[in-house]
Amino acid sequence: MKKYFYAVFSLILSFSLCWFSAAYQEILIEERGGKAMRVIKTILDGEHFVVTVPADTGGETLESLTKKVGGTSAINAAFFCPKDYKECGGQTFANFERIFKGDGANYSRFRPDTSVRGIFGFLQDGSPLFVQNKISTHDVGLISNINAERIEELYRGISNFPVLLLEWEDVTSASSAHIDSKMTGKGTRNFICSTEDGRTIYMGVIGSSSVWDLAPYLKKHFDCYNALFLDAGASTAMVYDENVLARGTRTLITDAFVVVDRETYLGLWGTIPQGVTPHIPEYTLTTEDNKMLQRFIKVIDAIYQQYDKSTYKTELISLFRKQINSGKLTESRKAIYNQVLIYLFTIDSL
Repeated sequence: MKKYFYAVFSLILSFSLCWFSAAYQEILIEERGGKAMRVIKTILDGEHFVVTVPADTGGETLESLTKKVGGTSAINAAFFCPKDYKECGGQTFANFERIFKGDGANYSRFRPDTSVRGIFGFLQDGSPLFVQNKISTHDVGLISNINAERIEELYRGISNFPVLLLEWEDVTSASSAHIDSKMTGKGTRNFICSTEDGRTIYMGVIGSSSVWDLAPYLKKHFDCYNALFLDAGASTAMVYDENVLARGTRTLITDAFVVVDRETYLGLWGTIPQGVTPHIPEYTLTTEDNKMLQRFIKVIDAIYQQYDKSTYKTELISLFRKQINSGKLTESRKAIYNQVLIYLFTIDSL
């Protein structure tokens, strides 16, 4: 089997392709700083936006939350505490893990008490705004009142903890009283962050990390300016370009960050930013490129049909990630291998 497997892999690597997805939204499946990652990058160029989406009482799947607003990509947000919060241990502070609907009228029933939790949200024109309001009666967390005076401007936001970065500063330790052993051990960690110019959003999964690793890692490898920890437990889920790449054992979640396009956003909020220059992709997919990509898929499907999928899926992912991280690939070849990795991770579609 090994000889066959590596022969197929060599065949795949020998294909000369020039396939690229639109650069406003891409998924980075590779290793950086020795950590495996799967991160959605969205450029807020006036053509594409990230919105927050709350679930109805009792929770919804990430897929249903994505469809709810006509999105194509998404990641789960704050951890899920259903109905009476018994699943969160009945702790009072669990009640603050809510969506913040800042449309000027509708708020979470627990608003404004976000306690040590920051609110990662967006203005109505789609630009990101991070708020630490420090108006909780239970506040034992951050000293900062960052953007507290602008809390009413948030159109939608999601409250969670720990806050990882506030304007470049690592503030994780401010939430140390609420960081438990599940966060301090090495594991898979989810996050969302924005760059200083507010033009780019990163949201995704970083492997083999403790909560203490994240802030410096995100600052170094993604140039994150403001960053918030997201749920990295049983409700971890991800959708990219209508492909379901991850689904946790707890499928019903509370809220999500979802990527939508210009027309969808305009339909949702009735406004878009003015004077923003659309991001122009450097590469365009050709008809021949699509044909070649299908040859990749057929080869992988043949492996799955003949041998155990669960074993060789992991090995294929490892091999392609290794190639992407080799530093020897052209940008076009890296983009192709990235698309193969998307196919390998896909477990369902919207």
